[in-house]
Amino acid sequence: MKKVLFLVVMGTIGLSQPKEKMNINGYVLDKESGEAMPYANVLVKNSPWGTTTNSDGYFALDGIPKGKISLMVTYIGYETKTETLTALQIEDGPFTIHISPRVLQGEAVEVIGESYEIFQPSEVPGQMTISTRDIQTLPSIGEVDIFNSLKLLPGISGVGDGKSGIYVRGGTPDQNLVILDGMTVYHVDHFFGMFSAFNADAVKDVQVYKGGFPAKYGGRLSSVLELTGKRGGTERGFSLGGNLLSGNMSYQTPLFGGLGNWIVTGRRSYTDILQSSTYGNIFKFVTGTDANPNSQSNFQGPGRGGFSGGAFQQDVIPSFYYYDINSKLSLNPTGRDLFSLSFYTGRDFLDKSRELDFSGFGGGRTRGGTEFETRVDENVSDWGNIGASFKWGHQWDLMYTNLLFSGSQFNSIFERNLTVNGTNVGGGNSEGGARGFGAFAQNEYNTVNDHAIHLDNRLPIGNNNDVEFGLLLNSINTDYKANVRDSISIMDISSTSDIGALYIQDNWKITEKLDFTLGWRSTYFSQTDKFYNAPRISFGLNLLSNLRLKGAWGHYYQFINSITNENVLQGSEEFWLSSNENLLPGFAEHSLLGISYDTGNYLFEVEGYYKELENLVEFSRRFKDNADYNNYFFFGEGTAKGLEFLAQKKRGKMTGWVSYTLGQVINTFPNLNDGEPFYANHDRNHELKLVGSYKLGKDWTLSSTYMFASGNPYTAPMNQYSLTMLNDQSLGYIHVGEKNGFRLPEYNRLDVSISRKWESDYGVLEGGISLYNMLNNKNISYRDYDLDVTPIIASDVNMLGFTPTIFVNFKLR
Repeated sequence: MKKVLFLVVMGTIGLSQPKEKMNINGYVLDKESGEAMPYANVLVKNSPWGTTTNSDGYFALDGIPKGKISLMVTYIGYETKTETLTALQIEDGPFTIHISPRVLQGEAVEVIGESYEIFQPSEVPGQMTISTRDIQTLPSIGEVDIFNSLKLLPGISGVGDGKSGIYVRGGTPDQNLVILDGMTVYHVDHFFGMFSAFNADAVKDVQVYKGGFPAKYGGRLSSVLELTGKRGGTERGFSLGGNLLSGNMSYQTPLFGGLGNWIVTGRRSYTDILQSSTYGNIFKFVTGTDANPNSQSNFQGPGRGGFSGGAFQQDVIPSFYYYDINSKLSLNPTGRDLFSLSFYTGRDFLDKSRELDFSGFGGGRTRGGTEFETRVDENVSDWGNIGASFKWGHQWDLMYTNLLFSGSQFNSIFERNLTVNGTNVGGGNSEGGARGFGAFAQNEYNTVNDHAIHLDNRLPIGNNNDVEFGLLLNSINTDYKANVRDSISIMDISSTSDIGALYIQDNWKITEKLDFTLGWRSTYFSQTDKFYNAPRISFGLNLLSNLRLKGAWGHYYQFINSITNENVLQGSEEFWLSSNENLLPGFAEHSLLGISYDTGNYLFEVEGYYKELENLVEFSRRFKDNADYNNYFFFGEGTAKGLEFLAQKKRGKMTGWVSYTLGQVINTFPNLNDGEPFYANHDRNHELKLVGSYKLGKDWTLSSTYMFASGNPYTAPMNQYSLTMLNDQSLGYIHVGEKNGFRLPEYNRLDVSISRKWESDYGVLEGGISLYNMLNNKNISYRDYDLDVTPIIASDVNMLGFTPTIFVNFKLR
């Protein structure tokens, strides 16, 4: 009996002994190009353990039971790869797993694992991954465009309005943190939002956080868009591409016997050259009107756009061009160290000048009584970014460290000058000449210099905790100047801010079904000499194997703002200013809750969001006696709330999605609009988006997108009048309606494209036809009022009408 008890006790002790653990680390690379695969999913099959690679393609798992395992790697647009490894192979790590781009070979395709097209929602609320490889099949103006593709996603506004950036869940463009290889980019699109400032040929991965983003990121209130640039492949390559509006090229080559890589890409539009010939002929052919704005003039009677009295109506088609250049040099000398040097520059040139001939309408006159037949309005802007970053990534053991130095500059120049019969004139308001100040002859300059040091670390602890921690040292200088008649200074604001931040977060897998991410970010801001603490939390709960509940909550602060100038005479403009003791840092509280149901072939998802916003800034020349600061700045608060619905078909020859967003953004400023709440400039109640892509055999792809959105609110002048003073001087006054009391018409746009790929031993040729705004809907960017003359000029500045384009790209093998 004693022997039996002894054997039972010893057996029990043996069974209770913990299994020997092992650590797993390695890299995920593209099999064809050798590129690192950032943010790929790495899972241990038949277990609850998994992780994602970092921006360098590195992953690590700690505390995995020792023995033979199978790792499954997934990445959007790539075949799922399963790699079986022995304990001995793992101990010799780090090892490399290669994954191959997915190729559709027709109907007889065996689909293994996930097969997302274009974008992949995350298990984390509000997060998505975008495939820069797959977006090339979507309709466009001819250019593969990252940010226009983002506008097709739920919760991201799909209406380009001629201003900078995108609108995420009721946020403004300046509330998005846009990062390219660690450098902050302040202006993210080209002309009228039609083109992204980022060349898709230079970008490997796009991570989108629509809200509730983790503690690693800070300095913005709305969202994070992190772009990782390509490093260049293991083989030399060259590609050329072009369409009716722009051309592009890229070159990549290995260096130092395969220890390094270099890639450079460039784009330039030639619309400034073709608008008067090829582009003008296309526009006239498809719309029946001339692309020359001077020929589109007519007189409108009373009641146009909210004002009384007749108006001289004119459509304006601006002239523009842009360019951008990307370069990245990478070096991996030891297998544990990665050095990279990235460079980016991009610039826009926009000319909205126009010349009006009133001779056919009996002439015109200014409010001062000067009669004229010709009126020239010179209106020229150019703006752009330039930046660079240097990064050292080091694998210690399980922990991975990235040390990054970055510098970024944004600057813009705006100049406007009005002449009548060849003589320079000013407006009838003596208050000044910056945007919206009244007179026209003006100059305006804005510069942002941003220098930063980032230290980011990631360390798995056991198989249930993945800890990230780091710091940021940041210096931001902003400078804004506005002059009238070249010499009279209206506004001159300069500011330098020093920012220091520490963060830590733990991705904690509590059970197989429940996971939490707990984070904390603390930021010191020199202008207010205060610390700003921002707790963050998110969770995911698998209710069933394919049904997941997820949510997030957090505090967010912003220390630099793009000030939107309210101007009822022309479209709003923006300039960047750093926060200070008067322009307090912005604050937002995010609350998110969603549920997703994934059948494998289909994904259904609903997410709701609610954001409370404080220390918002409005800039207006009206009611300056009531301004909160410096005559023109008003402070207030707001709320943004909405529901997003998504149905996505992920697999097969036909893929795509339908999304609908119901949203509302309301602001309240005590000293604006009599303290009554009003709709934000970017408020859109409804947005419907349909995206479809159909594979026609092996090489052909037919794609289509459709967008519907409510019109933007705007403020309109109701009427104007003048008073004659005792000295016989005439002063003009404008009566303005309720703030954002009017709305532009609804936005509708249908795009269609068909593309084909040809492959040979020499290279890959891709080409196609894209039909932008196929139904030729006249969508208005903004309404421009000129009250310096009689009759009043009201101009609808339109977005592009029906624009067919042909695109071709050739890549040498």
